[in-house]
Amino acid sequence: MTVIQVEKSAAELEALYGPMRRIEHHQNYSTDVPREQYEAFRFNIAAGKRLRESVITGADGTSDLIIWVSEYIEPGTLATRYAVDYWSVTGYWTTDHDVRVMAELSYEIAVRAEFAAPTLALSLDRFSRGLASFYDVTDVI
Repeated sequence: MTVIQVEKSAAELEALYGPMRRIEHHQNYSTDVPREQYEAFRFNIAAGKRLRESVITGADGTSDLIIWVSEYIEPGTLATRYAVDYWSVTGYWTTDHDVRVMAELSYEIAVRAEFAAPTLALSLDRFSRGLASFYDVTDVI
């Protein structure tokens, strides 16, 4: 990020670059990508370069929640885009943007929102040291 981007609010960045594009949502909210293209997008996003990640691991050792940012190649246009993929045992959604700073911002908002209003039933120990104890893996502090 450049210094000027860091100094701008989320609203200013969205006004400058436009909103995130909604690719899919578990509650079937309207999306900006046709439903028949979900699988192609999901494949390319999963195969993309993972840039950042936050994870909550369940008692059985598997991931109960994963939020990540990846750089991927959009199917069809072959343009480089940046996706935020949120998956948990309770739901999922994916958004993307052609400007990395917008995806980074969306990722940080999602990570902090999960901490503020958890979608999973978690032990009180997870809240003892903020984000550092809430997530098993995170780069948002």
